[in-house]
Amino acid sequence: MNNQHGDDYQGVLKANFSSNVWYGADNTGLHDHLSALLIKTCRYPEIEAESLKAVLAEKCRMTTSCFSTGNGSIDIIYRIAQANHGKKSIIVSPTFSEYSKACEVNGHEIKRCYREDLLIEIDKFQPDLVWICNPNNPDGYCYNKNELQVAFYTYPQVTFIVDQSFADFTLQETLAATAICEFPNLILLYSLTKRHTIPGLRIGYVTASEPMIRQLDKYKIPWSVNTLALEAGKYILTRKDSSFDLKGWLTETFRFQQEINRIGVFETLPTQTPFFLVKLLKGTAVDLKDFLLKGGILIRDATGFENNGTEMIRLNTLSIDQNNLLIDKLRTWKQDLLL
Repeated sequence: MNNQHGDDYQGVLKANFSSNVWYGADNTGLHDHLSALLIKTCRYPEIEAESLKAVLAEKCRMTTSCFSTGNGSIDIIYRIAQANHGKKSIIVSPTFSEYSKACEVNGHEIKRCYREDLLIEIDKFQPDLVWICNPNNPDGYCYNKNELQVAFYTYPQVTFIVDQSFADFTLQETLAATAICEFPNLILLYSLTKRHTIPGLRIGYVTASEPMIRQLDKYKIPWSVNTLALEAGKYILTRKDSSFDLKGWLTETFRFQQEINRIGVFETLPTQTPFFLVKLLKGTAVDLKDFLLKGGILIRDATGFENNGTEMIRLNTLSIDQNNLLIDKLRTWKQDLLL
């Protein structure tokens, strides 16, 4: 089965290239902090994650009424689609599959388009909503901030949902949370788990105008952020993280891509993040994934990302040793493939 989210294997691994998280996080302090708070799980968490929203508001210098939290950003994606049941949505593709799934189950009329055709398609399709991932999953493309703002200005009748879950993974300038003060037709999504390597805790949040947040919260399930996730969110937001080295990570990504291209049966695609797509010039992604998993290496089969059936995988750059391990395995697969 072609799982849509990566990290779909629960066994022991030597290297997991399938999940887009920071590989070098040291969460010892966070784990100790949460261990000391386990006693709090005997009671219900805050209904609306009030204390977490207060920390977010202070950090962004905004009011708590412009924030809502959820069980990961995916919880909020479905809530946005539900709050706009039956509307018309443009989804800029290829991208995260859950935008389409959330819109489909909530009766949206959906139009998918490539990013270069977005403005043309808005004029033709007249959507209520436009869904954009920035930086984009799976290809790591990052929009120019001014380009997005022009679209917000030009189409004030359209609500733009910009998912910035991977904003920490690029050197390109992304939208500040305060952009929602200038653009009442903007919804910004964030994840607190990617940079801090805690996807299992499921913490996401959204910022938008107060009327939009009120509308979204009509569909919010009480206690959607559990106690440990709530405490983890406050912990990581109030402490400096000196271990995160984005420039070094991106430098290794460039080297990693060059080495993969030298193998001869792969073509890496441009990226502005540490994760990227790789086109297979021979063989299939399913076979390659199975081959690597036998050696304890997990990759993401990306053939299903609306790319006209092109055989592709997605990789997230890890440590130099782990990356070199994969490169050696890819060379072996090529040799077996050409026998």
